[in-house]
Amino acid sequence: MNKKEIIETIFHETDMTKKEIDLVLTKFLETVMNAVAKGEKVQLVGFGSFSCCQKNLYLKSPRTETLIVKKPRDFTIKFSPGKFFKEKVNVS
Repeated sequence: MNKKEIIETIFHETDMTKKEIDLVLTKFLETVMNAVAKGEKVQLVGFGSFSCCQKNLYLKSPRTETLIVKKPRDFTIKFSPGKFFKEKVNVS
């Protein structure tokens, strides 16, 4: 399902215009992305949470058996589904 299909579905289930739905959906997504980009965790109870973290790349030296931290990797975006989301998917 893409953004256009989501807008269409909401349009048929509400009395909002497609333009209003598109604006709300776009602002919602921008808000979530901006918060996660700032390092904040976004939690939507029942749906899930979005977060961002930076992982370091660790290498093990074969001779000394010590861990060496190499350069930091790019940020990783995580999504953890909420209880209601998991239940909905497992029932379907």
